Amino acid sequence: MISHAEIAVEKNDAKEALAAASELASIDPKDAIVWFIKGKAHYVGGQYDEALASFSQAASIQNDRPEIWLMMGYTLVALKRYSDALPSLEYVKGAEPNNVEATAALCVVHTILGHTAEAKDYLDQAVAANKSTTLAVMGHFYDKFFSTSQRTSASTKAMLERLIQSFKFKPDGAR
Repeated sequence: MISHAEIAVEKNDAKEALAAASELASIDPKDAIVWFIKGKAHYVGGQYDEALASFSQAASIQNDRPEIWLMMGYTLVALKRYSDALPSLEYVKGAEPNNVEATAALCVVHTILGHTAEAKDYLDQAVAANKSTTLAVMGHFYDKFFSTSQRTSASTKAMLERLIQSFKFKPDGAR
């Protein structure tokens, strides 16, 4: 049943994933993985408040799983709670220093918050570790949350566009 829910999440089938994850949560409400999968199902479905509640439940059961905190950070970004996202993403970076997804997400959040030096440092780390994953994470946030948002300023959108474009056209290893 867990694999069924995970496959549905991977296929972006939020309805099916949520049905399977909700059933799992009713069977074993003390399993952090079940709540994590339920959170991912809500995230895929754009139900960010519900996703955050599920990830929080997962973390309350087992708070030492970086993947829970990574998705919690992503969800907080989706909710435009940028300052709140930092501790979750920093936890992942501390637990897994080479986690490119967390590092790239920290770059995005610091860019939005206007922390230029921190954003550049995280960008350099992420690109050095894995350029394609860095671009995928940055593109995900831009496409899903910022490009169409009327609450994201034009200057922030332009800054993120420039960041993404500047690294798309540099050969791997170039700075």
